[in-house]
Formats: sequence, C-alpha cells, structure tokens
Amino acid sequence: MKITSLLGKRAVRALGVAESFVLEIPRSIFCGVVYRSDGLLERVIIDEATVGGDDATETVIRIFRRLNRSDIHVIMIDGCILSWYNILDLYRIYEETKIPILSIVFEDIEGDVEKAIVKLFPDDKARIKLEMFRRLPEPAKVILKTGDVIYVRAVGVERSVRLLRTIISRFLRDGKRPEPIRIAKHVASAVLEHRRSIMRCLEHL
Repeated sequence: MKITSLLGKRAVRALGVAESFVLEIPRSIFCGVVYRSDGLLERVIIDEATVGGDDATETVIRIFRRLNRSDIHVIMIDGCILSWYNILDLYRIYEETKIPILSIVFEDIEGDVEKAIVKLFPDDKARIKLEMFRRLPEPAKVILKTGDVIYVRAVGVERSVRLLRTIISRFLRDGKRPEPIRIAKHVASAVLEHRRSIMRCLEHL
C-alpha cells in the first residue's frame, strides 16, 4: 500500500532511528522506536554500530528485522552521516525493508563532508566513504508549518516537498523533530551515558 493512501488513516506507524556516540568509546548506541501518529509508543530496540566504521546501514536493517513487523509505514532516520562518518546507504535500506525512507537533517545541510573524510581517514577507507556519500540522494528543503526548516533525503517515496511535509507533520508534537526520532535520540543518549558511567566506575575499581 502506498504511503499516500495511508495519510488519511488515524494511526500511521513510523520506525524512528537515532544514535548517540562519543569518540572515546568505539561503539555507538542506536535506538529504534515504533511510534504511531496518534501518540502511542509501541516498541523500543537498542543496537550498536562502529564509530567511524561502515556498518550503520547494517545496524538500521538489523533493527528493522528484529522488530519482525509488517505494519510499519515509514522509516525516519536522524541524519545519514552517523557515528563519526558512518554513512548510511539509504537505497540499500529501502531494498532490504521495502519501506519508504526519510533521512532528516535538522540543521543547515552538512558542511564540506568530502574534505573532512579525506582529512580524517586513510586512503582506502576514505574512498569507500566518499563513494557512499556521493550515492546519497539529494536533500529536499522542507519548511514546516511552524516555519522551521529541515532537509529530507527520501527513498521509496515521491520527493514532493508537500508530501514530505505532510508525512512528517503527522508525527510532530513540539518543535521540528518528529516524535519517533526525538524519542529514539533521547533513549540512545541515555543508554550511552549509562555505559559511560559504568566505564568510569570500572576505572576506579
């Protein structure tokens, strides 16, 4: 069923994915939440990826598969350059899930990513990351009803600004972050901080 035919439904389900990381810990925390547009949080899943690695795509796919659900209508991801340049392959995520993908950036679009990649990573690793970055779909600038500006890379759904605004607005409660992403980000940050606290305690044993 096309997402355009679902927008009139009382409850549309989104899988929201966000992550949190610090450079001193080699693994980042990913959180996926299943959230209904009528305000019901149905599921939370925690997973991991490598800081500076190339496995974030696999992590998002794994989160979706672990849910084992057929009622998710859209996947919303907090960005696409995650965990210190662990870049998502949005097309592959769509191929594996068959669910429309919205990768949302909430600040002005990324700076000079290519220069940063070349500077920070060895040649072979930089080449892989540059290929992944250049494969990302172009972002669409979306002005929300609040006047806030976000940038959306969409795969598996028409890149109509009006349609993207309508989908995202179904999940907005306060501010410009849709609830599935906002909640996933808070959970991922809390789990990471808990892990850091444990590590600090272990250092003093």
